[in-house]
Amino acid sequence: MGMKIEKDKDRLTSEVKAVATWAGARLVGIVPISVTDVSPKVFVGWNVQEYSMRATEVMSDAKSIVVMGYHVCDDILELAVRHGGHWVYPSYFPLAVLEETVGNYLERRGYKAIANPPLPQKQLAQLGGLGCYGKNSLIINPKYGPWIRLATVLTSADLIPDNPFTVDLCSECTDCIKACPVQALTPYRVDNRRCLVGIHLTDSQSFEKNDQWLQVEPKLSKNAHQMCTRCQKACRYGREEH
Repeated sequence: MGMKIEKDKDRLTSEVKAVATWAGARLVGIVPISVTDVSPKVFVGWNVQEYSMRATEVMSDAKSIVVMGYHVCDDILELAVRHGGHWVYPSYFPLAVLEETVGNYLERRGYKAIANPPLPQKQLAQLGGLGCYGKNSLIINPKYGPWIRLATVLTSADLIPDNPFTVDLCSECTDCIKACPVQALTPYRVDNRRCLVGIHLTDSQSFEKNDQWLQVEPKLSKNAHQMCTRCQKACRYGREEH
């Protein structure tokens, strides 16, 4: 009986990863709840300003988290578009597709699934083997570098977990910190009060009066601008794929 259960878990895990890959994920990892719920809660800055939740606070019978990486393959995807008083990010659209596709698949198999739960995605990405937490405060993958965006699905399905990513890809490198035009980075931390991405999104009128800042984040149309990617382009990983 035990062997059959393990085979079923292995089959379901392989199927979930295949579905995610078919939907556009370049990286897929599985994180067990037994690992995430003993990890410290993470404070989320930007426009959230609160601590992340534990998985079992979101779903009491949760067993696994599927974490997926979508490759941002071109600068054209690094856009912010104002629409109806809100900001829209074209590179985030595929994340919703990934989460809905994997979530629907699990639900059709009889399991619960919650897309984009309020959990610390970067911590999950490291625990799921996708990459390390870099000095630019982004997940860095050996192949894709920092050019990945994250999607997650919390589920009651008991899936086979992946090993955490344990290699420090940054090591002694500080190129991303040196590349930041406003010195918003210190190792493994970003000051969202100084980061141009955040300032432009929260106070666009003041931002667009600063010619130096507009050279870094140029307006492309009345409602759209390209977000700063200096710290990503400085990273030695992922250049061949971007």
